[in-house]
Amino acid sequence: MSSSAHNGAALIDALYRTHHGWLTAWLKKKMHCPHHAADLSHDTFIRLLSLPEIPSLREPRAYLLVTANRLLINLNRKHRVEAETLRSMAVLISDQSSQDVAYVSAVRQLLERTLLMLIEELDERSRQAFLMSRIDGMTYTEIAHRMQVSESRVKQYLVKALAYCHQRLYQFKADMHA
Repeated sequence: MSSSAHNGAALIDALYRTHHGWLTAWLKKKMHCPHHAADLSHDTFIRLLSLPEIPSLREPRAYLLVTANRLLINLNRKHRVEAETLRSMAVLISDQSSQDVAYVSAVRQLLERTLLMLIEELDERSRQAFLMSRIDGMTYTEIAHRMQVSESRVKQYLVKALAYCHQRLYQFKADMHA
């Protein structure tokens, strides 16, 4: 380990020891869940660790707060996209009787289109991250390591995939009712 890398690790260690409790408490107030707050607090420090060079921080709490807030915004955006996609699926399902042959056919078509969309229409990296997350059950950290990208990039890929699926589901629903 080079001396600059050792110094960076020591700096992050000191930041973590000094500010982790404060950041987690702040996130608990914002998120109302101690487990999610702890995860996001750790993600904030992981983001700092993933930087090629540790910046000189005059106001470390301000820097950590901005970083955590950006991660929180990304997380909320992802949750909104996922929730809207689930609502869209629920609307599609509730529009049909479960005994109806047309319903079964529509669900099969939806699944086929979703798979085809993921295979043919979505860009390779977003598709790969989506499948690793949803099919293989991998964490963002595991996906980032496997794809050799940052966790932030993994989240961007997943948001892109979910947003695209959501958009296509609306198109499919409109086509079904046309």
